[in-house]
Order: sequence, then structure tokens, then C-alpha cells
Amino acid sequence: MRVTSLVRGLPVILALAVIFLGGCRSQSPRFYTLNPIPAEPTSSRKSLPPNTVIGIGPVEMADYLDESLIVTRTGDNQAVKAQFDRWVGSFKDNFDNVLADNLGVLLGTERIYLYPWRLSVPIDYQVVLDIIRCDGRLGDAAWLEVRWSILQGQEKKLVKMHRSSIREPVSGADYAALVAAQSQALAKLSQDIAAAIQTAGKN
Repeated sequence: MRVTSLVRGLPVILALAVIFLGGCRSQSPRFYTLNPIPAEPTSSRKSLPPNTVIGIGPVEMADYLDESLIVTRTGDNQAVKAQFDRWVGSFKDNFDNVLADNLGVLLGTERIYLYPWRLSVPIDYQVVLDIIRCDGRLGDAAWLEVRWSILQGQEKKLVKMHRSSIREPVSGADYAALVAAQSQALAKLSQDIAAAIQTAGKN
């Protein structure tokens, strides 16, 4: 009797197993990356003097950002890690490289180096950053808070110190919309830094 009951129940067990395994497969990880701003026509760039060299770094980040899973906020004092949505590779490397690409477009130069660079590289302007916050709330907004400074020349003269607090609305309720908003927030930070470098170059 027990064997007969088991045989009769086998199709149901198999069906449940198929549904369960199918659900697991549908929850495979989704990967995201920040995107740089589009390249501008050469004529619209606000270029620096020829051969100006920009150095980016050191870049420090809050510990919670050293994480492959995307972190969001559900309240002022509560954060959660996504279960299936994560960054491609290192978030810090992604952030640094997109910032470099953005400044290259905004300043019309390819002479940008990421820290650490060789001592023989003649850095004209060094951008030092401390990333305090870079997260957001799904369906609401992305936040980027950064303390940054610009040092000029080999003597590292401080020409600018600032704290940027950027809020960028998201266009949807999913992680793709949040990451797109984070890219826009980084673009705005890049514009602030580029403007400060241009101002320093005029003085």
C-alpha cells in the first residue's frame, strides 16, 4: 500500500520539483554597471591648456560600498543588500573609471591617470575623493555624497575643497532605473569637478 501511494504521488512530486527548479533558474543574478556621459563634439568641449595632466585619487569609499550586491535604502537608518542584483566586478573600479571617462569628455583631454601613478608623471591637477554615500531607494531616488578636493601642481596646492550632496530621481521601480540614476548623479559630480578644474586653470 505504501509503495502504491508513493507511485501515485510521484507525478505530483516531479511536477513540484520542475516548478521549483524552474523558479530557481529564473532567479539567476542580474549584473549592472555605471555608464559614462556621451562623448561631446570636439567644438563643444571646454578644453584645458594643451598637455594638462589630471590625476584621480586616492578615492576612498564607505565600507558598505565594498560589496558586489547592490545596496539600497528602505529607510533613513536601514539598508538592504539585493539578493540577485549585483555590480559587474569591483564597484570602486567602475566608479573610478567612469569618473575618469566623464572628466576626459568634459575637459577634452585623454591625459587622465588613476591613482597610483608613476612618480615621473607630471600631475597638474589631482582630484582626491571620499565617497560617503552612493546608494538609493527603489522607485524614489539615488543619492551620492562625496567630499572632494583639488590639488594643483607638484607642490599639491589646495585650490578647491567641497562636499557634494546629489539626489537624482529614478525613472522606474527596478534596479536598472536606480543604476541609471546613479550614473546621472556621478555625471553631475563630474561636472562640478570639471568646472572647478577649469576655474583653477584660469587663476
